[in-house]
Amino acid sequence: MRLGKYLSELTKPELEELKDLLNLSDEEEKVFNELSKGRSKVFVADRCKISTSTVDNRIKSIRSKLERLERRC
Repeated sequence: MRLGKYLSELTKPELEELKDLLNLSDEEEKVFNELSKGRSKVFVADRCKISTSTVDNRIKSIRSKLERLERRC
C-alpha cells in the first residue's frame, strides 16, 4: 500500500500516536503531515521546497521506521 494512502486513512489521534512512536525528524514529519492529507509527492516537494527525490528518500526513511515498529509488535 502507498504510504500516503495508508496515512490518509488514519484518524488524527492515530496519526499523532504514530508520529510519536516513529520518532520522526523535523523533515520527515513535514513530509508525513503532507502525505497524511493525501498530497502527491510533487505537491509535497513544492510545498516543502525540496526535490521529489528528496521526498522519495524521506518516504523510504518513514517506511523503514514503520517496518521496524511493526517488527517490534
